[in-house]
Amino acid sequence: MNDAEFVSFIESLDQCWMQGRLQDLPAYLADDVVFVAPGGKLRMAGIAHAIESYRRFTSQARIDRFETRDYFVTRRGDAAVVEYAWDMAWAAGGADHQETGRDILVLARRNDNWRVVWRTQVPAPGQH
Repeated sequence: MNDAEFVSFIESLDQCWMQGRLQDLPAYLADDVVFVAPGGKLRMAGIAHAIESYRRFTSQARIDRFETRDYFVTRRGDAAVVEYAWDMAWAAGGADHQETGRDILVLARRNDNWRVVWRTQVPAPGQH
């Protein structure tokens, strides 16, 4: 894949969870994917946990806006890192929320397919 194809892959992944198409996520996530919560202490390993984290969020929140920009792709052999900035507004628990941050995803080639094997979010300075 070239840089534009990696960006398209990640944009398609984001569309899956935002549109509630969680059954399509295995086309993007490795079976042994690791999600690391901001701050690095909480980690979830395995595709079932990753999909459940998306399900929990989307079942409790109404996404009003999700915009991405500033994609950077670094590829080395059968591994790639895709980083991008995002702005998001959503409502949950009777409150409106707005955050800005960066996603960092590590992809690996598995059986001639690229899959996310590691993901974390880094909140913008001043956010939790």
